[in-house]
Amino acid sequence: MKKLLAVLMVVMLVAPTAFAKVKLVKAVIEPAAAAAGEQVTVTVEFSGKAKNVKQVMLIPREYAYDIDQPYYLQQDASGKNIWMLQGPIPYEAPAGSVHLEVKAVDKDGKEIVLKKFKDQEFGKAGLIDFEIK
Repeated sequence: MKKLLAVLMVVMLVAPTAFAKVKLVKAVIEPAAAAAGEQVTVTVEFSGKAKNVKQVMLIPREYAYDIDQPYYLQQDASGKNIWMLQGPIPYEAPAGSVHLEVKAVDKDGKEIVLKKFKDQEFGKAGLIDFEIK
């Protein structure tokens, strides 16, 4: 009986941390293609509580043109674990396909790495495909 109680206590202690793991629900940019100067909206949503995510950034990986990056997303006012960024495509951005890396940091300052992206060099929290016209 004592062993069963001990096992149950361990499960009760470990279960909340297992379920608290942050996961990417969606990462989109709308519209999915735009020309330099046009407005776009990036939305990144994670599972779990909003307080578990400290910071979300967007990094265009294909181009090394001289713009300020990363782009920092702001937490949505709804209190949900949704992060957004609205703004124009930089005029210096060349036309072509771009992979936007979603980089996120948890409340402890550690990078959030999702299982399906862990072997990638970049975009360990997610990737968004985007086309600059």
